Amino acid sequence: MFKKIRPKYNRRFKDELTLTWFKFGIYLGIVGLLAVILFVFKGNVIVSGPSTCTFNRVTGLYCPGCGATRAFNQFVHFHFLKSLLFNPIVPYVIAAYVVFMTNTLFVLLTKKMGFAKYPVTITIYIGVGILLGQWVVRNLLLIFWHITVL
Repeated sequence: MFKKIRPKYNRRFKDELTLTWFKFGIYLGIVGLLAVILFVFKGNVIVSGPSTCTFNRVTGLYCPGCGATRAFNQFVHFHFLKSLLFNPIVPYVIAAYVVFMTNTLFVLLTKKMGFAKYPVTITIYIGVGILLGQWVVRNLLLIFWHITVL
C-alpha cells in the first residue's frame, strides 16, 4: 500500500526494524485518531458502568490493563494526571509514540535533525516495566492493605 520509504539523506537507523515500526505507527495513528474522536464524543458512556475485565472478575485482582480505558478517556479530555493515576502505561505509550514518529520523520526528511540511534528496544522495555510495575504495586495494595485504586 505504501511505497518503499527511504531516507532522503541516506541516514541509517541503529535498529533495522525502525522503518517497519514507523510504517506500523502510521496505521496505528489512523486507528488512534478514530479512537480519540470516539472518546471525545462518547467517552463518558464507554467508561461508565461496571468493569468488564474477566481477570478481575475471576481472581478479584487487577490485570495489567485495568484502568487503561478510563486512562485513555481522561487523556483525551486533557486530564493528564488522572490518566497517569488510572494506568500509567497509557500516557507513556502516547508520549513514546509521538516522540518516535516525530523523530523518525526528522531523520527521514532532514539532514541533521532527529536521532538516528533512537532506542526503540529500550523504549519498549521501559513500557513493559511500567506496565508490570504498576500491576504489582496495585495488587500489593489490594491484597495487603485492602486499598483499591480504581
